[in-house]
Amino acid sequence: MIRIKVNSAGAVQALGQFAASTAPGQRTALMQTIGAGMLVSIYKTFAEEGSPAGSWPGLAASTIKRMKGAGGHKLLIRSGRLRNSIRAVAEADRVVIGTNLVYAAVHQFGSRDRGIGLGPQARVSGRGVQVNAHDSHRTAKRQKGRISIVDKNGVTRTVTRNMPGPLMRTDFKVRGHRRFQNIPARPYLVFRPEDPARIQEQVDLFYKTQAQNAGLQVR
Repeated sequence: MIRIKVNSAGAVQALGQFAASTAPGQRTALMQTIGAGMLVSIYKTFAEEGSPAGSWPGLAASTIKRMKGAGGHKLLIRSGRLRNSIRAVAEADRVVIGTNLVYAAVHQFGSRDRGIGLGPQARVSGRGVQVNAHDSHRTAKRQKGRISIVDKNGVTRTVTRNMPGPLMRTDFKVRGHRRFQNIPARPYLVFRPEDPARIQEQVDLFYKTQAQNAGLQVR
């Protein structure tokens, strides 16, 4: 009779080490890697103004006219505050990506509070933002006027100057009301087409590395 004795202690130990390193609660490093990759993807969506590129609706002509210089930068990147506020927080078995800016959801999902963008607009029940009563003010610009001056050569001439004196400030009270808006959705927290494959590669590399660190052969 031939007896074959196999010492499996090494294999059991390696498998145990591999299982421990990939157990729930030990995958935070993987979540950090996935989160970092998603931030790069989100920044690319901002740079390309949507996914697919150029899919975000453009600014309305009235918006460009009201906000001087609004048409001279990429959509949603006037100051960079929204883009730069996005964070990836890694936890044991998930990564949470988002921003705490109060207006972030409006740009992500849009706010279709009125029926159409031009002409008389119907307010949709349940939409809009409640504005509480508050004090406000408006400041009138100094008006220009024609005044006579004597230049360094002693010549009197008439020039246009801002009229002297303080700016005119008018205080007033604003009653509580609902403010309606019509902002199209420009989703920036999205999966781009290449994201799933990249995440799969990151997951595969994580488990392959853990297996190798445990002494297991990986093919």
